[in-house]
Amino acid sequence: MKHYESYVSESQARRRRQLALGLVGAVMLATLAMAALAALGPTALA
Repeated sequence: MKHYESYVSESQARRRRQLALGLVGAVMLATLAMAALAALGPTALA
């Protein structure tokens, strides 16, 4: 039973880590997109 609990907590931690990585990646992609739009010019934002 103890082994099962440790396995569950480990899977939860892994899922949480993947979620955090995905969030960071999404933020980086959004920042890159904004930078690309700014580089292309203000007309692209309108």
